[in-house]
Amino acid sequence: MKIRAPKLAAGLPEFSWEGAFEEEDSSIRASCVEGGQAIAGGRVIFDGVVFRKTDFRGFRAPASELMDVVFDGCDLSNADFSRSSLHRCEFRGTKLTGAVFSESMLRDVRFTDCAGRYSSFNFSKLRNVAFGGCELESADFVGCSLKAVAFCKNRLDDISFLDTDLNGIDLTKAEFSRITVTPSKLAGCKVTREQAIGFARTFGLVVEE
Repeated sequence: MKIRAPKLAAGLPEFSWEGAFEEEDSSIRASCVEGGQAIAGGRVIFDGVVFRKTDFRGFRAPASELMDVVFDGCDLSNADFSRSSLHRCEFRGTKLTGAVFSESMLRDVRFTDCAGRYSSFNFSKLRNVAFGGCELESADFVGCSLKAVAFCKNRLDDISFLDTDLNGIDLTKAEFSRITVTPSKLAGCKVTREQAIGFARTFGLVVEE
């Protein structure tokens, strides 16, 4: 699966959050933000930005626009980006515990080595999205629309895909002992033999070995 990488200008100028944030239109554009605390609230626009080790804990920015953005080693614990648009974004080694991306549109987004326990993507549309090496225990993907979404070497225990069509989704490289799915939406999902047995037991079947 090909995911388009963020388009970033060469030699981005480096700023603190305060120096990069434009209060007039609540935006940060074509900048590299190193460290610091994200303190603005409400809808924001991030366009062509690299955030390194920036603290977004508890940041509230619903209905925001993120295009060509990299979060590298940041902390987005309990951040709220619900009802937002994310296009050509990367999250690298970033903490996403309790982060909210519900009712959002994610297109060409990559999550690598992220801690995403209790994160929420409920009722979102994901197109060309990859999760690699992430911890997604107890994350919620309820009522999502998934197209070309990859889960590779992720930990998915207690994740919920309730009311989400898993046709075409490959879970063979994911680790889990228990997940929540809607049986009628499981057809076409690719799983290992061991995972299939686990699903059967979840649905109350007695599996003879």
